[in-house]
Order: sequence, then C-alpha cells, then structure tokens
Amino acid sequence: MTRTPAQRSRRLPRRRMLATTAALAAAGVLAGLHLWLNTNAFGGSTLCGGAVATGEAEAVLTGPGRMSDRPGPRATTTDGDIGFDCVIERGAAGLPGSKTARLHVQGTRERGDFAFTGARWPDPSSVSFFPGGGVTTGRGWVQLPAACTDRQTGVVEAYAEADADPAKLVRLLTDTANRISDRAGCAPSEPLTAPDRIAPAAPQRPATAGRVCGLPGFTLPAVLRETVQDSGSTWSCGTAAGEGPEQAYATFSATRDPAVIAGIRKSQGFTGQGFDATHTVTECSGRPTYFGMETGTRSSESRGTGGPAPRDLFTAFTKAAEATFGCAKPVETP
Repeated sequence: MTRTPAQRSRRLPRRRMLATTAALAAAGVLAGLHLWLNTNAFGGSTLCGGAVATGEAEAVLTGPGRMSDRPGPRATTTDGDIGFDCVIERGAAGLPGSKTARLHVQGTRERGDFAFTGARWPDPSSVSFFPGGGVTTGRGWVQLPAACTDRQTGVVEAYAEADADPAKLVRLLTDTANRISDRAGCAPSEPLTAPDRIAPAAPQRPATAGRVCGLPGFTLPAVLRETVQDSGSTWSCGTAAGEGPEQAYATFSATRDPAVIAGIRKSQGFTGQGFDATHTVTECSGRPTYFGMETGTRSSESRGTGGPAPRDLFTAFTKAAEATFGCAKPVETP
C-alpha cells in the first residue's frame, strides 16, 4: 500500500523522537559509566575496612579517578586491634595520560622514640613535628592515644605522593587514628585534633664553630653543615661534613612533647632514664625531656682517626644543650 505524503510526514517525527530517545539513553549510560569509573560518586564513605574516611583520602589523592583499596604488604599484621595495612588507589579509566595515584596507610606498633631512631624513619631534622606526630615529604604519622600503648606505641603512618599536601595528609592520619583508637577501645574522652599550623621544613645552612646546632659551646670540628628543625616542643639538628646524604655526621634530637614522652615511658625496655646510652630522658625546667642521637657515615669514619665515640659525642651534645633546655642537672646516661 502506497503511503501518502501526509502519512509519511507524520511518521518522520516518530523516527526522530525514537532516535533522540535512544541517543539520550546512550548518553545517560555513558555518563553513569563515567561517574562509576572516573569519580567516587557512588562510592562508600570509608575505605580500608572503615579505618580511612573516603573524603580525607580524596583530599590527599587529588585529580580524577575512582577510589579503591586493597590489602597492603603487611595485611597479616599481628599488631592487635590497631594493626592494619591498606593501599588506596585513585585512577581515571579511559583518560589519556592519566596515572594511578597511591596512598599507603597502616597501623603499627613502635618503640616510643621511633621518630628519632633512624632505620626506616626519616632523619628527624627533615621532619615538621607537631604534638603527637610528624610529617615530611610524602610521609607522615600520628601516634595513637597513650591508652593504646601496650609495650610499644601505637602509630598510624602513611606514604603518599611526593607532592601531597602535608596538612591534608595530617588530617587524614588524625582522623584515622581516632577511628582506630575507637575501634580498639582506647580512645580518649576528647578525640585527637590536627594541628592548626605545620612548621615549614628547615634548609641546610653552614655550621658555626663553637655553636654547632645553635648550641653555645658545642664544637664538632668535622661538621661543616647543619639543619636545625625547631617545631616548638620538638627540636632536631642534622649535622654533616658537607652536602649530600653520604656526608651525614650525626643527628641530635630533643622533645618535650607529652604524647611522645608518655609513649616512651610505657615502652618495653625503658629503664626510667632511657633506653640506652644515646636515648635518654631527664628533667629540664621541671619537664621530662627526651634526648636522642643517631650517628651517620662520617661519624663512624671519624672514629678510625681519633673521633669521639658515640657515648662521648652524646655527652658533649647534652652538656651543651643543658642551658638551652634548662636542665636542672647534667644529663645522666644509663
């Protein structure tokens, strides 16, 4: 049957309408797929089994992409109720040139003065300390409340991208520490709060003979450069024979941070005076003060040519520090 022009004209709008509807439906599917793959619009409010708030992780891992998490390399940690290990990733699917950003967050237990003992922790003279924590390039940690200490201090730490905002990283760590301590049943009456200000990193500078680390009377002939980081309740000085990590001589630290002192005193191996000859606690201006020292490559080399032994080097440091920290009596080593 042949259709008249009028009949054909009535059918064309129906076809256009169906085509438009199909196009809109396809666009909606694509938009939904984009939101699902490249944003966290339909994601949950927490990650890592409820330990990390998704919003805090998004603030640290900026850029497009959906948030996801997976167990970290220490997923079978034995650190009791506070132990966890989680890697958070954010990547945008199908966006040319995009990369996956990662944030590694974990709960561990450490000796109370872990931040000043070297090994896997950054040189404290490169760290911006704040009450109960510290942050440096791409790295940060917050101590759990003292009630969470059981022979060792509870710590939430994170490894982030080098350009991560330190303030946002600290807020994530503080929020996570509150969640973990609440889950472990050792939360304080008032939750931990992130600091209002984080001290900027200190630059390396020439050392002054007879006043190394800014301490009157402190002399280290082999030291030419120093980095003094003073964050208020925590102070640290990294000394070096020149520029570069291989030139490190020794790092000297002192803290009156109540959270750190509490963790130290409750840690296994603490004798009342400290842990050993170069990690001690004494009274200065009526406040318990921790002094610590870690030696570097150049210090070890100097001992072969008559340089001071670690105990003697530490004694020289603490004697010079007495006036600055108001110690009531000379620091006694165990």
